[in-house]
Amino acid sequence: MQNFKTKVLGLFKSKKINIFLLFFVLAFSILVLTKLSKVYTATLAFNVKPQNISDTHVIVNTNQSKLDITIQTTGFNWLKYALKAPRLDINFKTDVSKKDSTFIWSVSKGYSNINKQFGKDETIISINPDTLLFRFDVNAIKYVPIILSTKIQYAKGYNTLDSIRSKPDSIKLIGPSSLLKSIKNIKSHKIELADVKSDINKSVTLKLDSLNKEVSTNLKQVNLSVKVSKFSEGVLDLPIQIINIPEGLKVNYFPKQVALSYTTSLENFNTIKGEDFKIICDYNEALGNSTLKPKLVKQPNNVKNVRLLQQKIEYIITE
Repeated sequence: MQNFKTKVLGLFKSKKINIFLLFFVLAFSILVLTKLSKVYTATLAFNVKPQNISDTHVIVNTNQSKLDITIQTTGFNWLKYALKAPRLDINFKTDVSKKDSTFIWSVSKGYSNINKQFGKDETIISINPDTLLFRFDVNAIKYVPIILSTKIQYAKGYNTLDSIRSKPDSIKLIGPSSLLKSIKNIKSHKIELADVKSDINKSVTLKLDSLNKEVSTNLKQVNLSVKVSKFSEGVLDLPIQIINIPEGLKVNYFPKQVALSYTTSLENFNTIKGEDFKIICDYNEALGNSTLKPKLVKQPNNVKNVRLLQQKIEYIITE
């Protein structure tokens, strides 16, 4: 027994057996290449995938759609089909017609697009069946606003003039109108940021788990983009205007001006002027009191945290 094992090992170590194996591999490779280079004709079942379907249409029988296509091509291409399930795309913008609740694909209308999906060395002999029917349902489309759930704390001396909203700020929902009717908005998952000193640019995921399975959307997250700047506080003394004074009545009031504080970014600080604001007191709201309450009725968009530092204006009626 030991001698037999020794002889077998000796054969494999000999140069003769190595040369034999080399020629065997070469001969087998040549045979395979020869076979793969030959042209064969056969029929394959291709799965069909709809493309460019309108958002309002839902195909309900795509899994049943197949085309049996007879092809003439080389063994190399047949090897490709053996390794991966064959599939063809049908363009619903150009290759189908609509009748009632059915899309109809035909060879006469869709052959050109089918032929483009095969290589130059592949020849289509026949396609069966010559017609495919796709049943569809009609959906509604609704755009609803996205509500961000954010808690942003800026570092001392920093803030933003931007409004906190997402990009995009709305989401397209597709589904039965009876379900879309009750959806008023879509909220995001909560995002919390602290000690913010630089611009914010983050992706925020949306809460879509509560949506009915019949409602679809291709938007799963949105972008939160906020420009953050160094801020400074300013104070202005502004005149007061009293409105709705009855005709023939004279009103004297004190003080004639009130101080107003605000914050804005350093880049905008020197652009803020007194005429950008307007403060009034409404005589109709005095109700017999000897004081009026000042109200800010005009302010520029590039300021925040605006406060009137005096809340009462004393007045007297003079003849």
